[in-house]
Amino acid sequence: MRPKALIVEDDPATQRLLAALIAAEGLEVALAGDGEVAIEMLSRETFAIVLLDIALPRVSGTEVMEHLRRTNPSMLERVIVVTGLDVSEIRSLFPTVRQALTKPVMPARLRATIRTCILERGLDATGP
Repeated sequence: MRPKALIVEDDPATQRLLAALIAAEGLEVALAGDGEVAIEMLSRETFAIVLLDIALPRVSGTEVMEHLRRTNPSMLERVIVVTGLDVSEIRSLFPTVRQALTKPVMPARLRATIRTCILERGLDATGP
C-alpha cells in the first residue's frame, strides 16, 4: 500500500499542482479545501505527510496545527507548510513542523522535501 498525503489547500489550481507533484512521487493523494475538513480527515486517517496552507477558509492552517498539537503532536513532524505568508513566524510557533515553504514553491524543492520526509519515515513510495 502506498503512503498517503493530505493536501490542505483552498485554491483549486494550487491544489491540482500539488496533487500532481505528490502523485509523481508515488504517494496516494487526499484533498481538503479548508481546515475544518482537514481536521475531520486527520481525526479519521493517518497520513505520511500533510501539505498545509495557512490562509484557509473556516479554520486556518494554524488552527489545524494547534488541533494536532493537542490531539496528535507527533503528526506535526509530518506537516509541510506551503504558504504565501511569512514562514519564519510559523517555524517559531510550531518548531516541530517538518518544513515551511513560501509560495510560489519551486517544484524541485517541494519534491526534494517530500522525498526527504518519506525516507526519514522509512516509507516506500514506489509500491503499487
